[in-house]
Amino acid sequence: MYFVTAVLALLMVAETFAIKYTDCGSKKGKVVDVLLSGCEDSDVCELKRGETYSYGLTFESLTDSKSLKAVVHGVIGGISMPYPIPNSNACEGSNVECPLESGNTYMYGNEIEIRKSYPSVRADVKWELRDENNENVVCVLIPVQIV
Repeated sequence: MYFVTAVLALLMVAETFAIKYTDCGSKKGKVVDVLLSGCEDSDVCELKRGETYSYGLTFESLTDSKSLKAVVHGVIGGISMPYPIPNSNACEGSNVECPLESGNTYMYGNEIEIRKSYPSVRADVKWELRDENNENVVCVLIPVQIV
Protein backbone atom coordinates (compact mmCIF):
# COMPACT_ATOMS: atom_id res chain seq x y z
CA MET A 1 0.00 0.00 0.00
CA TYR A 2 2.82 2.41 0.90
CA PHE A 3 4.57 1.65 -2.39
CA VAL A 4 1.46 2.41 -4.46
CA THR A 5 0.90 5.66 -2.53
CA ALA A 6 4.51 6.73 -3.15
CA VAL A 7 4.30 5.90 -6.86
CA LEU A 8 1.04 7.83 -7.21
CA ALA A 9 2.54 10.86 -5.45
CA LEU A 10 5.51 10.82 -7.83
CA LEU A 11 3.24 10.49 -10.85
CA MET A 12 1.10 13.44 -9.78
CA VAL A 13 4.17 15.68 -9.48
CA ALA A 14 5.86 14.62 -12.71
CA GLU A 15 4.01 16.23 -15.58
CA THR A 16 6.49 14.78 -18.06
CA PHE A 17 4.59 11.50 -17.68
CA ALA A 18 1.36 12.88 -19.14
CA ILE A 19 0.29 10.94 -22.19
CA LYS A 20 -2.22 11.27 -24.98
CA TYR A 21 -5.38 9.25 -24.59
CA THR A 22 -8.93 9.02 -25.91
CA ASP A 23 -12.01 8.82 -23.73
CA CYS A 24 -13.70 5.60 -24.85
CA GLY A 25 -17.02 5.83 -23.09
CA SER A 26 -16.81 7.38 -19.63
CA LYS A 27 -20.40 7.44 -18.45
CA LYS A 28 -20.45 8.02 -14.71
CA GLY A 29 -17.20 9.92 -14.37
CA LYS A 30 -15.01 12.55 -15.98
CA VAL A 31 -11.36 11.82 -16.79
CA VAL A 32 -9.08 14.50 -15.33
CA ASP A 33 -5.65 13.06 -16.15
CA VAL A 34 -3.92 9.89 -17.31
CA LEU A 35 -0.32 9.15 -16.34
CA LEU A 36 2.07 6.37 -17.37
CA SER A 37 5.66 6.21 -16.13
CA GLY A 38 8.28 6.44 -18.84
CA CYS A 39 5.96 8.03 -21.38
CA GLU A 40 6.31 11.60 -22.49
CA ASP A 41 3.86 13.65 -24.49
CA SER A 42 3.78 11.58 -27.65
CA ASP A 43 1.17 10.03 -29.88
CA VAL A 44 2.22 6.47 -28.98
CA CYS A 45 3.66 5.31 -25.66
CA GLU A 46 6.65 2.99 -26.07
CA LEU A 47 6.64 0.08 -23.61
CA LYS A 48 9.72 -2.13 -23.36
CA ARG A 49 9.38 -5.87 -22.85
CA GLY A 50 10.67 -7.00 -19.47
CA GLU A 51 9.80 -3.67 -17.79
CA THR A 52 7.13 -2.73 -15.27
CA TYR A 53 5.28 0.58 -15.56
CA SER A 54 3.26 2.57 -13.05
CA TYR A 55 0.08 4.18 -14.23
CA GLY A 56 -2.51 6.49 -12.75
CA LEU A 57 -5.96 7.70 -13.67
CA THR A 58 -7.41 10.77 -12.01
CA PHE A 59 -11.16 11.14 -12.40
CA GLU A 60 -14.17 12.93 -11.00
CA SER A 61 -17.08 10.69 -10.07
CA LEU A 62 -20.41 11.93 -11.41
CA THR A 63 -22.41 9.43 -9.35
CA ASP A 64 -22.31 7.53 -6.09
CA SER A 65 -20.91 4.00 -6.47
CA LYS A 66 -20.49 1.25 -3.90
CA SER A 67 -17.52 -0.41 -5.60
CA LEU A 68 -15.04 0.02 -8.43
CA LYS A 69 -13.44 -2.65 -10.61
CA ALA A 70 -10.47 -2.18 -12.96
CA VAL A 71 -10.71 -3.87 -16.36
CA VAL A 72 -7.91 -3.84 -18.95
CA HIS A 73 -8.00 -4.97 -22.58
CA GLY A 74 -5.43 -4.95 -25.34
CA VAL A 75 -6.93 -3.90 -28.66
CA ILE A 76 -5.04 -5.05 -31.76
CA GLY A 77 -6.52 -4.55 -35.21
CA GLY A 78 -9.92 -3.83 -33.69
CA ILE A 79 -9.94 -7.09 -31.71
CA SER A 80 -10.23 -6.64 -27.94
CA MET A 81 -8.41 -9.16 -25.73
CA PRO A 82 -8.70 -9.19 -21.92
CA TYR A 83 -5.50 -8.44 -20.05
CA PRO A 84 -5.46 -10.09 -16.62
CA ILE A 85 -4.49 -7.86 -13.71
CA PRO A 86 -3.58 -9.28 -10.29
CA ASN A 87 -6.15 -7.29 -8.31
CA SER A 88 -9.11 -5.88 -10.19
CA ASN A 89 -10.67 -4.38 -7.05
CA ALA A 90 -9.85 -0.70 -7.49
CA CYS A 91 -10.92 -0.01 -3.89
CA GLU A 92 -8.10 -2.16 -2.50
CA GLY A 93 -4.41 -1.37 -2.87
CA SER A 94 -4.88 2.08 -4.41
CA ASN A 95 -5.81 5.54 -3.19
CA VAL A 96 -9.47 5.11 -4.15
CA GLU A 97 -11.72 4.89 -1.12
CA CYS A 98 -15.09 3.28 -1.72
CA PRO A 99 -17.90 4.02 -1.80
CA LEU A 100 -17.41 6.75 -4.40
CA GLU A 101 -19.28 9.99 -3.89
CA SER A 102 -20.54 12.17 -6.73
CA GLY A 103 -18.47 15.31 -7.18
CA ASN A 104 -15.31 13.91 -5.56
CA THR A 105 -12.05 13.42 -7.42
CA TYR A 106 -10.12 10.15 -7.12
CA MET A 107 -6.81 8.79 -8.37
CA TYR A 108 -6.52 5.11 -9.17
CA GLY A 109 -3.04 3.72 -9.71
CA ASN A 110 -1.35 0.41 -10.27
CA GLU A 111 1.48 -1.25 -12.16
CA ILE A 112 1.54 -3.16 -15.41
CA GLU A 113 4.21 -5.67 -16.38
CA ILE A 114 5.23 -5.97 -20.02
CA ARG A 115 6.47 -9.53 -20.20
CA LYS A 116 9.46 -10.47 -22.34
CA SER A 117 7.27 -13.03 -24.09
CA TYR A 118 4.98 -10.32 -25.53
CA PRO A 119 5.42 -9.71 -29.25
CA SER A 120 6.59 -6.39 -30.59
CA VAL A 121 3.28 -4.86 -31.63
CA ARG A 122 1.31 -1.65 -31.95
CA ALA A 123 -1.85 -1.78 -29.84
CA ASP A 124 -4.28 0.26 -27.80
CA VAL A 125 -4.71 -0.34 -24.10
CA LYS A 126 -8.36 0.02 -23.07
CA TRP A 127 -8.47 0.80 -19.38
CA GLU A 128 -11.84 0.93 -17.64
CA LEU A 129 -13.06 1.49 -14.11
CA ARG A 130 -16.52 -0.05 -13.68
CA ASP A 131 -19.10 0.29 -10.92
CA GLU A 132 -21.10 -2.43 -9.15
CA ASN A 133 -23.50 -2.57 -12.13
CA ASN A 134 -20.56 -3.22 -14.50
CA GLU A 135 -21.07 0.21 -16.11
CA ASN A 136 -18.13 2.42 -17.04
CA VAL A 137 -17.34 5.13 -14.58
CA VAL A 138 -14.36 6.05 -16.78
CA CYS A 139 -12.76 4.51 -19.86
CA VAL A 140 -9.57 5.54 -21.65
CA LEU A 141 -7.80 4.23 -24.72
CA ILE A 142 -4.01 4.62 -24.74
CA PRO A 143 -1.98 3.96 -27.91
CA VAL A 144 1.15 1.90 -27.18
CA GLN A 145 4.01 0.27 -29.02
CA ILE A 146 5.55 -2.77 -27.35
CA VAL A 147 9.24 -3.02 -28.20
